[in-house]
Amino acid sequence: MQTTISIQPVLVNRERVQEMLGGISRTTFYRKRKQWEESGTPFPQEVEEIHPPKGGALFRYVEVIQFCKDKGLLDAHA
Repeated sequence: MQTTISIQPVLVNRERVQEMLGGISRTTFYRKRKQWEESGTPFPQEVEEIHPPKGGALFRYVEVIQFCKDKGLLDAHA
């Protein structure tokens, strides 16, 4: 019997974040990040330790999910 292990992602790229936010464009994502920062709830910082691959900047998955929960975009119990 083979055991299947589910592993949550550690990093997520900008394109995937845009998909998670309903398929918004890169421009909309940029504008929303500025809006969130100006309102005092900045989007998580980009990961600087790793050069981003195709798909744009990298973000820490758990920080993105927590941000979405804090903004009410995800169920807090999910």
